[in-house]
Amino acid sequence: MHIWEFGGGELLDQLQSWSRRNIAFGARPDVLWIATPAGTLVETDLETRQAVEHAVLPGSRLSALAAAATGELLVAGSGGELVLLSVPTGSTRSRTADRDVSRAAVAAFLEATAEVPDDGDELETHLVVTDGTRTWEAGDLETVTAASATDPTWLQLQAAVNKVRHHGG
Repeated sequence: MHIWEFGGGELLDQLQSWSRRNIAFGARPDVLWIATPAGTLVETDLETRQAVEHAVLPGSRLSALAAAATGELLVAGSGGELVLLSVPTGSTRSRTADRDVSRAAVAAFLEATAEVPDDGDELETHLVVTDGTRTWEAGDLETVTAASATDPTWLQLQAAVNKVRHHGG
């Protein structure tokens, strides 16, 4: 990791030679991200005028950088690599709390799920279909003929298909 100091010198020289498509603002205010030809991502704090390099794709030139509306960074490498980076925001303490919450959610998910057996069954027999409020069994989906505009699209489509099938329109 290399820490850069603004105000001239090496970083500013490199900035002038980098393409504009390799620069993006992230979710945190006053932080500019710069993808370098060396395969690193430079996190530039415009308020403190310091920058920190992060090794993203060592050995590959970073050819493009974009910030998603959700705060992630999308980085493209010269070898065809595409990396989606989740960038932590907030203080170290809040990031630790977020990480703990994420780990607990993953553990709960893994405890409540099981792998689909590789026994030749249809995948659909192992899926749980839900609209977030109700769990739909296969028999329920074959008979549903009405759905509101607030129902999931898959349920609206299933209801429309069933209505045509059972009632002719």
